[in-house]
Amino acid sequence: MKPYYDDGQISIYHGDCRDVMPNLESVEIVLTDPPYNAGKDYGGHNDSMDDDKFRQWLSEWWDILPSRRIVFPGLVKWKDYAALTPSTLGFWYKPGNPGGGGGYQWEEGEPLMAWGCSFGGSNVFRATVSKQKDVGDHPCPKPLPLIHEIIKRCRFDGVWLDPFVGSGTTLRAAKDLGCKAIGIEINERYCEIAANRLMQTVLPFAKDVVNAS
Repeated sequence: MKPYYDDGQISIYHGDCRDVMPNLESVEIVLTDPPYNAGKDYGGHNDSMDDDKFRQWLSEWWDILPSRRIVFPGLVKWKDYAALTPSTLGFWYKPGNPGGGGGYQWEEGEPLMAWGCSFGGSNVFRATVSKQKDVGDHPCPKPLPLIHEIIKRCRFDGVWLDPFVGSGTTLRAAKDLGCKAIGIEINERYCEIAANRLMQTVLPFAKDVVNAS
């Protein structure tokens, strides 16, 4: 496979993660924010599947992940992920969430689930929701400081994988922290957005680290 982007530290593959992941050998831990089946427009993915089709889709990529996994399950389908018996639970506290429409628009928190790994210290991650200038038209990018803090608390030195790259926040955080990471994205437009973020100069991130106290 030829990467869409590769700088020696971070790689992006354009394609369906179900096709790409079986060809990857070096990844050891997953950190991802998959589509929630909440009717969002991601391009190249049906985010309005019925329950049976969603569970089938979930099992098709879930079963080929490495054993260490950290996943944002969202507020719509979290029960399907809970049925997979996570070993650790976390919580993203987003005070003053401005909302984005729908039944969950004013929720100030989301679950975070992990399998085969744990969070150092508190399992609560505090990060506000705000507009980000470099994420393009992605409908629900995670705050970069939030992902910084998750990676830091896990203290894992292996290769990270995000099979649903989106605007590239996981990869950007990994690069900032000196970690190696591989991302997969089905929508080429988002591959381009993520690649552009990765080509930006790595800036000191200490000021952005989430204060979890």
